Amino acid sequence: MIRIAFVTLVATLAVSAAFATEPSTLVRLAKARVQALHPLVTAYGTVAPDPDHLTTVALPREGIVVSVAVRAGQFLHIGDSIVTIQTAPSAQAAYQQAQSALAFARKDLAHTRELYSEWLATKSQLANAQKAVSDARAQIEAQTKIGASKVTEVLRATTPGIITTLNASPGDRVQAGAAIASIATRNQLLVNLGLEPSDALQASAGDKVWLHSPQQKTIAFAGKIQSVDAMMDPKSRLVNAVVTIPPNVASELVLGMVLEGEIELAAKTGVVVPHDALMTDKYGTYVFVVSDRVAHRHNVHVALETDKNALIAQGVAAGDEIVVAGGAGLEDGTHVRVH
Repeated sequence: MIRIAFVTLVATLAVSAAFATEPSTLVRLAKARVQALHPLVTAYGTVAPDPDHLTTVALPREGIVVSVAVRAGQFLHIGDSIVTIQTAPSAQAAYQQAQSALAFARKDLAHTRELYSEWLATKSQLANAQKAVSDARAQIEAQTKIGASKVTEVLRATTPGIITTLNASPGDRVQAGAAIASIATRNQLLVNLGLEPSDALQASAGDKVWLHSPQQKTIAFAGKIQSVDAMMDPKSRLVNAVVTIPPNVASELVLGMVLEGEIELAAKTGVVVPHDALMTDKYGTYVFVVSDRVAHRHNVHVALETDKNALIAQGVAAGDEIVVAGGAGLEDGTHVRVH
């Protein structure tokens, strides 16, 4: 009996000694948990004028540019000069013809009234003469409205803003209705962000965007996506997303300025592990799950990644103890020590 007890004790001590000398690796663990993860998409874009708040300066008649008082990018106040225009000879001739037509129609009406009073003209003839005067008056009013009566005219800013385009140089002949300049309202600006097509499919109007200037750290603010294009830009191969800028921030920005944006997409819920737990080799992405102080390799399918966390679609269950530090030297079945 004593001999049996002695043998059992020796065997137990041998097993304990063997376990004590088993190689092990010091690791740090974190528990996989179910939570919502907000994916962030990083994109770059430029500050641009809001097309809904652009004022176009145009000449309603044909003219010739005499002088230009502004340049592209200049800020204008109400009443500031933009260009001086000379009315084209053809427009002046049209106004003079309208004047002559009105003068003739008035004389003809007076003559027709005299004839009518002497019963030498009919009511129909009198009505036609009156209509001719009305038509001639309407024609000269139209010519006056477009400024054909002016030999020269200075076009001025009707709203404060920034000159974004200028299509005039001294000596240029301007066609009637052609845009001479565009003025952007100073506090109504947008950011055009270029998204990868895969990211653009996930973004939608209303998504929050954090924007900041890589050159000027003091410029940082939040905006919202106004719209996402449904086509790719042929030059950049990116999809444009329009982001609104708060009016109180717009005054601190410059048109054409480059901004970096982070878009917070709709949250996805699932099993989440720290990003540090992910490792990759020729067989794919994997993590080590520890059970009874033994690390086991689990190949995983990552559905979503952020800077700090990863949402695992397959390979890990909620509650699993995951190696987040010290896993570089691990192999499947390695004993571990936890700190």
